[in-house]
Amino acid sequence: MINQFPVSTKKIEFFTHNGFRKILPNGCTAHQALAPVILLGQIFSIMPITGYFHSHGPLGLKFKMKSIQLIYSSLTMTSVLSIVIMFLIHSIQREKIGLNSAGTLIYYIVILTTMIEFVLLAYNWRSIMIQWTEAEAPFLYGPYATGKGVPLESLVRRVAFTVTLFAFLEDTMNFLSAYKLNKLHIKQCPHASDFWYSFYHREHPHIVRLIPYHPAVGVVIEATMRVAKFTWNYGDMFIMSVCLTLQRRLQQFNDGLERLAGTEQSQVRWRQVRLDFLRLNELIRMLDEKLSRIILMSCANDMFFISVQLYNIFDVKPTLFTTFYYWYSLLFLMGRCVLMLYITSSIYEESLKPLRLLRAIPTQNWNLDLQRLVNHVSLKNSAFSGKRFFYITRSLILAMAGTIITYELVLLDQVAKDKDNTLDCNY
Repeated sequence: MINQFPVSTKKIEFFTHNGFRKILPNGCTAHQALAPVILLGQIFSIMPITGYFHSHGPLGLKFKMKSIQLIYSSLTMTSVLSIVIMFLIHSIQREKIGLNSAGTLIYYIVILTTMIEFVLLAYNWRSIMIQWTEAEAPFLYGPYATGKGVPLESLVRRVAFTVTLFAFLEDTMNFLSAYKLNKLHIKQCPHASDFWYSFYHREHPHIVRLIPYHPAVGVVIEATMRVAKFTWNYGDMFIMSVCLTLQRRLQQFNDGLERLAGTEQSQVRWRQVRLDFLRLNELIRMLDEKLSRIILMSCANDMFFISVQLYNIFDVKPTLFTTFYYWYSLLFLMGRCVLMLYITSSIYEESLKPLRLLRAIPTQNWNLDLQRLVNHVSLKNSAFSGKRFFYITRSLILAMAGTIITYELVLLDQVAKDKDNTLDCNY
């Protein structure tokens, strides 16, 4: 007797390309799973698309040139670009760029580039989500089970919330550390009587020296810094969310394949399984093409700033809280990077499982479509990449760790440390 996939009883609504409504038994679409991540990004000026919560799903998405979301994103990008220009002018005037100054410049450039990349992604997001929803259709209302573990919507929300929470704590501790260092500076240098003027002069000299300080200027600067810091973390969080959704579809495919592999199946059944695999593989290839620049930038960003923070923790800090902040920041960066790489590499790990299952099928159950499926599985490279310079697999985590250690040894041996200006009353 031919075995059938078990069908879940949970039902959701799904809209096809032509707008017809279908009832789905299995979980949620990628469009619905990523909704909290998209909404969170829009709060901080990222992913300027409209109609995300339209009742027709991906068909309601639009990229409008005159939308509030795009105007908000444009204003933020203009602010960050202005900061980059002011920082360059300030650095040229000082005629000195140390490691910390170079790190700050790279930090702003990464943020600006990330904002631009997400605007470009938002421009194509409607077509991406329509293709994605069509590709995952067999796993939404077909015979595949929803997969094991936490429901997809809940899983994506938990990961996004956890990363955002730790990022918020890191940003808050950064501000409090700067606050305490400025208190110490005020205590040691009585002439610096205006606390907030001194604070912004020390933290943002490239801005305050070109734009006269005013409380309103301070508020705008801090608001821009909060948005910038979120953008700096958002790239990794977005990649994690996308990969969790894809990993669940691959898991559904593998679970279904495992149930079929133990019994005799018709050639028609194997043809459908083969087509489902090709849909998933084409979806991964398409998303890799759209996201590879963001992945490349995120990996380079993580490697550089982990190295910088490792370099900085060897300095004796003026306050205990600042020391604690640097250690927390380093551990958060390392944890965020490893988690992103681990989740992204799960795409590749899941893509290896079908070949092991198919090779265990008895010879008497073999047919032409099963053979073609084995050929597809063995030849397709289902993994995300950084513009094809590298593919994200588990071994990449160790390779990046080795590179960071090597780079750190060079920094410690060749690069002079910047002088701490906390107790410098001339600063």
